[in-house]
Amino acid sequence: MWVHTVYHIARADLYERIRRFSFLITLGLTMLVAYFFVPPLEAGYVTLHMGDHYRGIYNSAWVGGSVALSITMFLSLFGFYLVKNSILRDHQTRVGYIIASTTVKKLHYLLGKAISNFIVLSIIVGVVMIMALIMQLTRGEVVAVELWPLVSPFLLVTLPMMSVIAALAVLFESRMALIGGLGNVIYFIIFILFNTIPSLTSLGTAVVTSDMTEEFSKLQQGFNGSYGIGFLVPEVPIERFEWQGVNWTGELVLRQLSIFLVALGIVVVATLLFRGFQESNEKSLGMKGKSSKDGMDSVEKKSNAEMESGWDGLSGFSQGSPSLVRASELTKVKIRIQFLPLVRAELGLMMKSASLGWYAIAGILSLLCLVMPAKLSSQWLIWPLLWIWPLLLWSGMGNREARYQSKYLVVSSPRYVIRQLSAVWVAGVILTLIIDLGMLIRFVIEGDYQHLILAIISAILIPSLALASGVLTGTSRTFEVLYMIIWYLGPLNKTAVLDFLGGADGGLNVGIMSLVYVLASLGLLILAYAFRSRLLLHS
Repeated sequence: MWVHTVYHIARADLYERIRRFSFLITLGLTMLVAYFFVPPLEAGYVTLHMGDHYRGIYNSAWVGGSVALSITMFLSLFGFYLVKNSILRDHQTRVGYIIASTTVKKLHYLLGKAISNFIVLSIIVGVVMIMALIMQLTRGEVVAVELWPLVSPFLLVTLPMMSVIAALAVLFESRMALIGGLGNVIYFIIFILFNTIPSLTSLGTAVVTSDMTEEFSKLQQGFNGSYGIGFLVPEVPIERFEWQGVNWTGELVLRQLSIFLVALGIVVVATLLFRGFQESNEKSLGMKGKSSKDGMDSVEKKSNAEMESGWDGLSGFSQGSPSLVRASELTKVKIRIQFLPLVRAELGLMMKSASLGWYAIAGILSLLCLVMPAKLSSQWLIWPLLWIWPLLLWSGMGNREARYQSKYLVVSSPRYVIRQLSAVWVAGVILTLIIDLGMLIRFVIEGDYQHLILAIISAILIPSLALASGVLTGTSRTFEVLYMIIWYLGPLNKTAVLDFLGGADGGLNVGIMSLVYVLASLGLLILAYAFRSRLLLHS
C-alpha cells in the first residue's frame, strides 16, 4: 500500500536527519532567536513593534504571536538549507540507484521526503513553543498563561508555512541544476523578495500582523499601519499596548490549513520535474562498464608484459630474468616544492565551473566600476553585484577534497596543510582582486585610498571566510548561506558593521573597520589551519 511506502521512506529519512550535528545546531540557534525575540523588560530594544516605539504587553498572545512570526522568518531561510539535502544524499550514497530498481513511484518517494522535511521543522517549532512559554514566565510581565493564544500562531501560521518550505526543498532537489549552489542562491533571492515586496510579505503571516495593526490602530489615532520585525533601538521610551490575539474563526482556520494544499501541489510539480535516478544510474553503469573493459585490457597488457620480462607472479623473476636492483642503488628522487604552480592549479580548478557568460558579466561589472564614479556605482548597486558574483567560485574553497573524495590522495603530498591551504587561499585572493580590479583602479583615480585599502582587505577577508567555512564543515553550503546574509545586510543594505566595502558615504570609521577585518581574516586562517592539522592527525 502506498501509505506504507511513504511512511517508511519518511521514517528512515527522519532517523538519519535527527542524528546529524547540523540539526542540533539549527535547533540551538532557533532557541536563541526565540530568546532574543522576547527582550527583557529593561532592554532598550524591541523586535516586533508597531509604529516606531510600541510593543505589546508580554501576555500569552503577544509572546506566542511575536515568537511565531520570528521563527517563521528564521526557519524559512535556515530551515530550507537544513532540509535541502535528502535527495542529494541518496545520489551521493547511491541509495537512489537501489530505489530506482524497485517499484517505488516518484510521487511516493518525494512525498516521503517532504513529510520527513516537515517533521524535522515541526520538531524545531515544537521546542520553540515550549521556549515561548518559558520566556513568558521568565519575563514576568504577565504570568497568567493562556494556552490557546500562546500556541495557536505556531499551529496555524508557522506549521503551514513550514510545510511549504519542506515542499520547496524537495522541488529544488528535483532538478540536478538546483541541488547545488545555484539553487541556494535562487532560493535566497526568492526569500528576499518574499520579505521585501509588500504584496508577497502579506502572505502566510498576514493573519497575525493584520490583527495586531488593526488592534493598535484603535488605540493610536493616525496610525498608518506600519510595523517592523527586527531589532530596533528607538530614540524615545518604549510604550506598550495590550493585544489579546487573533480571533480564530472557522474561515480563518480553513484558510491557514489550505496552505498545506499548496505544499502538496508543490510536491506534485516536483514529481513532474524529477527524472529519478535512472538517468544517473545508466551513466554510472556506462562509466563502470567502460572502466571495467579498460581494466581488463590493462590486466591483459600487464600479463603480457610480465611474461616478456620473466616475472612469474609467484616466486618473483624466473631464471634468466634481469637481476634485482637494491633500493640503495636507485636514483634519489628530488622533491621540488614549487608553490606558484600549485596556486595556478588551484586557480584553474576554481575557475573550471565558470562559463563564458560568467566571464562576460564579471567583465561588464568590473568595467562599469572603472568608468563610473564610485558613489554612483554604489547607488546603482554595481558594487554589491560585483561582490556576490563569484559566490559559487569562493564556496568551493577548503571543501573540494571532501566533495570529490580526493582527501587521501592530496594528504600524501609533502607539507599538505601549509602548502595546500595556502595555495587555495592565495588563489581565492587573486580571483577576488582580478574581479574587483575595475573598482580598485577607480579608487586610485579618485584618490580614495581609504576605500582602496578597505577593498583590498575585503579581498583578503572573503576568501578567508570561504576557506574557514569549507574546512570546518566540509561543504560549500555553509559559506553560501552565511555570505549571502552578510552581503544582503552589509553591502546591499549598508548595515555599518557588516558593510565590508565601507559604502560610498564612509559608514563606520574606515581605519577601525580595516583593523577589525584584518584581525578577522587572521583568526579565520588560523582556525582553518588548526582544524585541518587536527583532522590530519586523526585520519
